[in-house]
Amino acid sequence: MIKMNAGIWIGIFGGIIGLLVGIGAVVTTGGKEGIYIGAGMLVLFGGMFYLFYRLFFKPMLNTNRLQKTGISARAIILEVNDTGVTVNNSPQIKLKLEVKNSFGQKYTTQIRTLVSRLNPGAFRPGMEIPVKVDPKNEMNVVIDYNGQSVAPVNHPDETAIQAQLMKEQEEGKAISASGKSARAIIKKHTWLGVNVNGNNPYIELELEVLPEHSVSFSGKTKGVIAEASIPKYQPGQEIYVKYDLYDNSKIVIDHS
Repeated sequence: MIKMNAGIWIGIFGGIIGLLVGIGAVVTTGGKEGIYIGAGMLVLFGGMFYLFYRLFFKPMLNTNRLQKTGISARAIILEVNDTGVTVNNSPQIKLKLEVKNSFGQKYTTQIRTLVSRLNPGAFRPGMEIPVKVDPKNEMNVVIDYNGQSVAPVNHPDETAIQAQLMKEQEEGKAISASGKSARAIIKKHTWLGVNVNGNNPYIELELEVLPEHSVSFSGKTKGVIAEASIPKYQPGQEIYVKYDLYDNSKIVIDHS
């Protein structure tokens, strides 16, 4: 989490003052044309500042405020999605959360947060994390970085999906044997609520498949992955898959 410390505030106000001084200099020395140039600078740089404020400074202010005034709660991560935004080489992700409020009621909301590029799997579907909830708007939730460490939620009932798993494994063998290999980018990672043979999660991946000599396409696949491999299957990561040449909706993870 990036905190709004004194250095950041000094940088913000210094940038604003510098911009205003620059515009003033252009207007006073450029005559009539200087007025138009100054107005253009104000619109351009003012718009850029507003965009940065909405994307970065406002969420930082909200996070810092709720760390002090928010109501402590717990949330389960339902989905992890890549936003395509990177700040200082740290990717921004979007989390879909199931929050349990103080009345025991459950509801879902979404938040955005940065994760370290050295630990892209820090947040995974199925994990329970501490959060702070805005007392005036329960949909406004931030991660409680001072709360207890995150932990996975275990759902021991595996027998309910054994038939489905066996069916998918049989279909997957056929695709693995005759399918076409390709690279794929993970766009969305969803834990399906069950761990198999220990803590190996059963997941669904939404993918952008990148065949070598044909047009890319979107698709989904389900499967069980090893607990140790979870960081490799997060949004933004590249994996290898195999797909059916005659029906590219049939995709399996290529573990070879």
